Formats: sequence, structure tokens, C-alpha cells
Amino acid sequence: MPPSLRLPALALFVTCLGLLAGCASAPAHLPIVDPGSANGRSETILIATTRVPSPDPDIRLTTLRGELSFARADVWVPANRLAGEINYPSARVDPRREFALTGYQPDIGRREFSALLDRQLSALPLVERQVFVFVHGFNTPYSDGLYLNAQILNDFGVNTVAVHYAWPSAGQITAYLHDRDSAQFARDGLADLLETVANSPSVSVTILAHSMGALVTMEAMRQLSLQGRTDILAKIDPVILASPDIDYDVFLNQLAAINPPPRHMTVVVSNRDQALLVSDTLSGGGRARLGIGARQDALIERGIAILDLSELTDGTLIGHTDFAASQTLMQLAASGALSHAFNGETSQDRIAAPSSLANIAGRIIRLPLRALGEN
Repeated sequence: MPPSLRLPALALFVTCLGLLAGCASAPAHLPIVDPGSANGRSETILIATTRVPSPDPDIRLTTLRGELSFARADVWVPANRLAGEINYPSARVDPRREFALTGYQPDIGRREFSALLDRQLSALPLVERQVFVFVHGFNTPYSDGLYLNAQILNDFGVNTVAVHYAWPSAGQITAYLHDRDSAQFARDGLADLLETVANSPSVSVTILAHSMGALVTMEAMRQLSLQGRTDILAKIDPVILASPDIDYDVFLNQLAAINPPPRHMTVVVSNRDQALLVSDTLSGGGRARLGIGARQDALIERGIAILDLSELTDGTLIGHTDFAASQTLMQLAASGALSHAFNGETSQDRIAAPSSLANIAGRIIRLPLRALGEN
């Protein structure tokens, strides 16, 4: 690089890191508490991870890469908070307003994991036997990813069997390249998890993957396809990539290699996502990160639905977790307006949600022609 360009490039790099570092914090700890009379509920989450265990009960899993292992957590979600808000536990946990654990089983083994999974599924009606797999993103300590998963389950009313895939993110804003390598490392573990989950009878699998977790997910599905595991891929529906930190061209190559492709795939985008704009800058610019949403038409032509959160301003300052924090999005989900819009229903007679919510849903969702033709 010519000397005249080095200083501006370095200054840009430092500026980009500074923007995100302002939102970084130390990892939350994972205390076990008795909530007593506090209002709230515990969300049961089964865990699969490629992180090395830690003997420290406040951490439980390190940032080191390891073999796939399994655990179970009961995560306390207090009622006394704003929807979309996560209050991490303080040194003296207040269960009236702070997240924590109410139970934890480490290293339960694959057989026990499968038994717990089957037990929870069998308690559901046959048509509702669905597993919700959440894959966290870049710069995510184990505790933070687990609390985010519980918040999503609680605030969006997800009443399925919850599985959390914890891959070895360094949990540091300056460790972007480390996390990108860890995402590649973690694909085998996720593919293994999906095989384990799909072995349960009469089950369908929903995947919600955030940020760099979308890269892990696409790589795992691509690997399953190359291995000829169409039986597993056929059970995965839908796939939701929220604020995906993937290069656009890389994503298209991954998608082309997945056979069968997901019957329903949604990409959640926002042109206000400062984290992805920084990632795009550090990757050479050109608005090539999938989650920025600059190339929506080409995605729709490939049968992918778009959920564009650019106009929803009630999420977060950075805009990278608006899919989980926006109260408007929660209202759209709770009212049924979101599902009606995804089903291509435009008649107000068929939509129970208020017209204002239905109008918002209609503006922020773009469907492929294939989806519109299903109704």
C-alpha cells in the first residue's frame, strides 16, 4: 500500500473499531438464583457447543475451540423490564429485574441431550413438534448469547423446544478475524447438532442465525448437502438469517450448493446496521454484506423473502440486534400481522391485526413470487 494511503486506512480502521467498542462490555456472568416471589419465567434451553468447558461457574464455557458437547440451562427472564431489554446480573442478583440462571446441567452427553429433546417434543401436539435452533453471532460471550436466546423466546412467545448452538466466539470486538475462523471451525459441530436433532421423529427444525452465526449456518447446511444428507435438510424449515455478516457472493455460492434448498428462507436486513457497515468497510466496501440489504431483488429472484427493518427505529443504537429488540416487530409478531404478510395475505378481512400493523408488515416484507403463489 502506498504510504499516502496507509494513514487514512489506519484512521478508518481505528474509527470503525471505536464505533463498535462503545457498545462492547465485559461478559455477563451466569449465577444460579432462586427467583422466589419475583415475577418472570424460566426458559428451558438445550445447549450444543464447540467451546471448551470452564471450571468457573460464572463462565461455564471458555472461548477456546473444542469437541461438540451438550448442556441444559434454565434461564430466568424477569417480567419487570421493557420488552427487548436484557438486564445482565449484577454482583448481587436482583431476580425482579435481572436475567440469571435457575438451573444448569453441564456436559450431559449426547444420549441425555437426545432424551431431553425427545421428552420435550413428546409433550407437544404432533403438529407443533418443532425445534428452534439459535446460532449467535460475532463478539458474543457464552453468557450473552444464552441470555439473548432466552429474551427472544420470551418476548416473541416462541413455544417450541429451544436449542442454543454456542460456537467459540472470542467475545472481543477486536477479534473479528478470530471469530471468522471460529465460524468455519464451528460448522462441523452445527452439522452434527442438526443431524442429532433431525433424528427425533416427526420433527421440523427452525434455524435463527444472527450475524456471523449465519455464516456458520450456511456452511453447515452446505456441508450436509455435500454429504448427501438430504434427509436432514428436508426437515429444516424455515431458515432465518438475521443481520447476516456474510459476503453476498459467498452467500450465493453457499446457497447454490445446498440441495434441497430451504423451502422458506428469510434474510433480515437493515441499512442502519452500523456493525455490518463497519464490517463492510473493513472487508473492502461496496456494501457487499448480505445483511445491509443492498441487493434485495437478486435474493427475491432466488426464492428468498426479505424482512427489511430499516424503517423500524425502536431497536438498538447500533441496529445489529433490532430483530430481537424492536418492540414494533414484537407487536407485528404477536398480532399475527407478520405471519399474514409472510403468507402473502393482503385482504384486511383475513387479517385480525390492526390495519396500522398490517400496513407496516406489508411495507417491510418482500416475498418471492413462489411464496405469493402458494396462497
